[in-house]
Parts: sequence; structure tokens; C-alpha cells
Amino acid sequence: MADPIDPRVDIGHVHLKVADLDRALAFYHGVLGFEIVQRMGASAAFLSAGGYHHHIGLNTWESRNGQPPPPGSTGLYHVAIRYPDRAALGDALRRLADARVALEGASDHGVSEALYLHDPDGNGLELYWDRPRDQWPRTSDGSIDMVTKRLDVDMLLDAARRPRPAAGAAATAPPTLSPATRARLSELRTRLLALHKALLEDARSQYEMDRGRVNGAGALLQLVINDPWFAWLHQISEIIIRLDEITGEADAKTLIDQIDRLLVPAENGDTFARRYYEAIQRQPAVVLAHGDVRRILKTPA
Repeated sequence: MADPIDPRVDIGHVHLKVADLDRALAFYHGVLGFEIVQRMGASAAFLSAGGYHHHIGLNTWESRNGQPPPPGSTGLYHVAIRYPDRAALGDALRRLADARVALEGASDHGVSEALYLHDPDGNGLELYWDRPRDQWPRTSDGSIDMVTKRLDVDMLLDAARRPRPAAGAAATAPPTLSPATRARLSELRTRLLALHKALLEDARSQYEMDRGRVNGAGALLQLVINDPWFAWLHQISEIIIRLDEITGEADAKTLIDQIDRLLVPAENGDTFARRYYEAIQRQPAVVLAHGDVRRILKTPA
């Protein structure tokens, strides 16, 4: 076996050939928000996050007005840009949506959550954040067990909307959860994700019947962010995010009680209760997902 590489090694930057420097800068600087560290006229530029000398280099030295490599060619598959946490990745998703940049995929890999797209020159990009290592799924022999599941982009966007702790805030020892409560919250999160998926699919179906077909994930993302038709679902996605952040028994009980009060369908209730009632009347998948959540809520603490 070859000698292993020093574990401190990482990948410092990527340098991309582009056809039009201004167009590339409009994406990497204008949309994603990387800072321009240095620019060399119309031929090259260097960008970074946080004051590093450069994470991304762009140049037209061999590629001015060029075309992306054709399918079947070797070369770059994608560049992976790692964000520090879910909220930061959610902010990247918001930026893309605001600029109407289409996604080509959005996946939960167990170890990470990732967005997939191409830059204006056809270079593949993965924007992602890593879950803490102790949360990575593993097989029975301890190997990493990566998966590819649908990523809930609505939940990711809500993470970006949550206020972040003030810089330099004093750290305090977190409360602890009992193993039973932790297992209950984990199961509740799984069932709420299934419920949210069923409700989103129903909301999309009703939207299409009323206003016309939604063409692709990018168009649906725009609607989830901006259209009041989907706004009522944000309450569930916010709760799912809060489940990931619970550290104490009192907070867990408070949130479980909130979920219990929220998931009550009512024909003449508020917007959420009424839309929830209507979805349950239409969709067996929503009925089943609702029942799964209610069973967990009724489980004694």
C-alpha cells in the first residue's frame, strides 16, 4: 500500500478557462459573491472568500470566445465549493434563485447536502456543506455509506432565513438530550420530511391545475421561494430545521408541543389548517404521512 498523504493537505484553488471574463465575473462575483482579489484587464481575475489570496482563478489566455468541451471529452467534471453550514448553503441557493440561475440537481448525500449546476462556460459546479462527521451514515463495518436522496430546497432556504448567532458570542455548555428523546426527534424528523414532500407534491399538482405546468426544478424553486401559493409550507420546513438544532429536553418538549398544535387540519381554520385539510382530503400519501407523524407525537416521552 502506498504511503498515505499528509492529512493536512487540502485543495487550495481552481483555475478555469473561460470565454468571456466579464460574463464569468458576473456569475462568480455578482451571483455567488466571491470577492475579486486581483484583475488583469480582460484576460484574468482572481477571487476568494474571506480574504484568502484566491480560491478561484479565471482566465481567457487560451479560451477567449471559446466553446465548452463537447460531450464525451475528458476534463473537469465539476468543481465542489464547500460552504461552512446549512445556512450559508441556503444563502447560495437564494442568490441563484434571485439571479434565475437554474439548478440541475439538489441531493442529500447523508454526509452532505449539495446543489448542482453549470457556470456560464459550462463548467460543472457542486455547492455543498458537510454534516458533522459523527452524523455521517455508516455501514455495519464502519465504512462511510453515502446516499443520493432528494434534497428539500424549501427547508434549505428556510435555514438561510434564520438569524445567525452574533460574532464572538460567549459559548455555553449545551443541555443534553436523553437517548430516548434523541431517537424520538430523529424519527419525527424523518416522518416530517415525508409529510413535507407529500404536501409539496400536492401543492405543485394544484398549482399546475390552476395556473399551468411547472417546467423543471428551477421553476419550482422560484415558486417555492416567491409564490404565496407555497408559503404555508414554510412552517413545516422551519420546524424540521429546528429539530436539527435541539439540544435540551425542555426545548424538545416545547417543539413537539408546537408540532402537535400545528398539524391539525381544519376546514374553516387559518391558512395552514385549511390548506392542510384540503391536502388530506385529496391525497392518500398525505393521509399516511400525517398518520405516521401523529403516532410519534402520541408516543409517551
